[in-house]
Amino acid sequence: MSQPRETALVLQTQPARTWTIGIFQAAGAGLGRVGVWAVDTAQEFGSVLSVLMGPAVFLAYAFASWSLAANLGWTATFPYSAGPLSNWLVWVSIAVLVHIASDVLRRCTHPEG
Repeated sequence: MSQPRETALVLQTQPARTWTIGIFQAAGAGLGRVGVWAVDTAQEFGSVLSVLMGPAVFLAYAFASWSLAANLGWTATFPYSAGPLSNWLVWVSIAVLVHIASDVLRRCTHPEG
């Protein structure tokens, strides 16, 4: 009669901590690349936005002078004849605030110049 044969399978296991740390390190490297991409994209977007705010500042100053000229009677009409936008001080305030925001954004995106 034949004897039953026993076989054993040996698996080498690593502690759970080792492969868990490896997974987190790989994920951290991926997140690091995503973080760098996000910062670069935000810098480029801020730079473009600060440049595009220039015409908005000019437009707000133009509306302020047009509103003041309408109040002094130098022009016949102004698009906003009633309400808060009919006051030239509101337009000057908007122009100054957008100008300051544009300058701050420009300085944050281009710290060297």
